[in-house]
Amino acid sequence: MVVLLVGALAVASTAVAAPGLPPKPAKLTMAVVAGGETKGLKAILPMWEREMGVKVELVEFPYPTLYEKLVTAFQANAPTFDLLIADDPWMPKFGSEGWLVPLDQTFGYQRDPDIFPVVYDLGSWPPPRGPIPPGEAGKPRRLYAITLVGNVEFFMYRKDLLPAPQTWDDVIANARKVHDPSKPFYGFVIRGAKGNPVISEFTPVLLSFGARIFDNNWRVVLNSKEAVDALRFFAVELKKYAPPGVANYDAAERAREVATGRAAQGFIWPAEITDIVENPAVSTVIGKMGYTLAPRGPGGKHAPLMGNWLLAIPKASRNQRWAYEFILWATSARVQRPYALGGGIPFRRSILQDADLNRRFPFFKAMADSLAAPAEWRPRTQEWFAVEAILGTHVNAALAGIETPEEAITKAAREIERHMKEAGYYR
Repeated sequence: MVVLLVGALAVASTAVAAPGLPPKPAKLTMAVVAGGETKGLKAILPMWEREMGVKVELVEFPYPTLYEKLVTAFQANAPTFDLLIADDPWMPKFGSEGWLVPLDQTFGYQRDPDIFPVVYDLGSWPPPRGPIPPGEAGKPRRLYAITLVGNVEFFMYRKDLLPAPQTWDDVIANARKVHDPSKPFYGFVIRGAKGNPVISEFTPVLLSFGARIFDNNWRVVLNSKEAVDALRFFAVELKKYAPPGVANYDAAERAREVATGRAAQGFIWPAEITDIVENPAVSTVIGKMGYTLAPRGPGGKHAPLMGNWLLAIPKASRNQRWAYEFILWATSARVQRPYALGGGIPFRRSILQDADLNRRFPFFKAMADSLAAPAEWRPRTQEWFAVEAILGTHVNAALAGIETPEEAITKAAREIERHMKEAGYYR
């Protein structure tokens, strides 16, 4: 309780430092990914340094290098970093290995009702629902990280031409209404490149059809009628209304098709909107786009996908208390507003539902609805990247017409099961 009071005073005050904190360190060193994910963080750092008098040094790495650097520092128990931001699929590895400071156990962190429960669940280990990796189920659940970048996938559509789709049937009806390749203007655009791109696109469809990759015991249940139906819908029905070549499209191509007025509907992530779709320098559709929850499928479910970046403290940090103070400060409602205005992707309910901010960022309500749905996370296993590569190869092959949906699902399920067996998930 004393710790919480100290944290609250520090967040609410503009004083140099709250009483009860240890002496100020010369600086806090934070490992971050290079790219747009840190835009909001860089915007608020001068504010932190002005209020608290502690410098934060960002050490930026490309995505794969960041993971390698963090693992190397963790394994050496080296105090290289005081803070880090981690992609949420890394949590199974970091949580299983015990490399992070438990924020609830160490500092008494209490959940804030202004933060969506799924955000806390994502930063907890072992996971509070779904299958739990072998050897992890008996561990006490702790909160190891809190979201900084509230990335979640939702749906965009041309609101000047079409109604907001609630279901996949609505999406097809909308596409039929406006699809005209002779203009060209396409009813739907797909991010279909092999691997992570196509799986980020296909997973909300797969889950909305009632299919799953694993059951709660990690048995592969992908080879189902629901999964084949979902892939047939994705690779055949939706593709009828897509531009040629979408099996090679990544996020930039998808957003560009919409921004240049060549496509009417598709999935979207927040950064693609601010950088491309709602960027007046490159977009011709400003004011014409609507944003809504991922469409509901025959399984009766909306299934938006999460891709959060999380703030956490390495156990080897020599400045854990000040690092925790930074997490409290950066994720507070007071700071999330300038964070959002500075180009960050917020995650708090009050910020995403704020009327003034929604006039400036017309997709915030769709983000709030998606996090409340709740959004779905990738299966919580260290093997996810291998599973994604397998499934992403075969879904892409179906989209390219190389495999039928039945063949793609059958092959993917067989290869994923073989991989999980080799990884020790089955006796």
